[in-house]
Amino acid sequence: MKNITLKYGLIACLIVVGVPAGTMAIVGWGSESFDVGQVVGYSSMIVAMAMVYFAMRHYRDKENKGIMSFGQGMKIGLLISSMGGAAWGLYNLVFVLWIMPDFYEQYYAHSSGYAIGTPEFEKGFAEMMGDAGFWYTTFGGTLLMFLTVFLIGLVISIISSLIVKRNALVTA
Repeated sequence: MKNITLKYGLIACLIVVGVPAGTMAIVGWGSESFDVGQVVGYSSMIVAMAMVYFAMRHYRDKENKGIMSFGQGMKIGLLISSMGGAAWGLYNLVFVLWIMPDFYEQYYAHSSGYAIGTPEFEKGFAEMMGDAGFWYTTFGGTLLMFLTVFLIGLVISIISSLIVKRNALVTA
């Protein structure tokens, strides 16, 4: 189970980080790319976490003689989800620290329509930071990105475990 989880977890990590990073390399990372970035980011999370299903099927069919319990499926799913979440969280950390250190300001300006430096921007940005400031810290943003991928993976793990589980046949 360890090798399967590692193999499919690494594939999930490559998808969840590689697709958005590749898109950013093509489109850029200014405010004009935020809308595209959201679509690509969430889509890559879902596709990456689909690896959970394929890992479970592989384990059941190739490694465990056609049998897999719900618990075994959840173990596989949660490990892969944790790996994907950690990769996305680290990507976010690198992005907001070194690639675009003013990301939160740029994103707020983009979503609010206020130009950076205007009184409306300053007031709204200060309110946002006060209301949800933890999520806009380096640690909070990294944790939020981890949780986003992990929770998507958790839902996919539950559904996939229910679909893929197969109990041993009882013979008399």
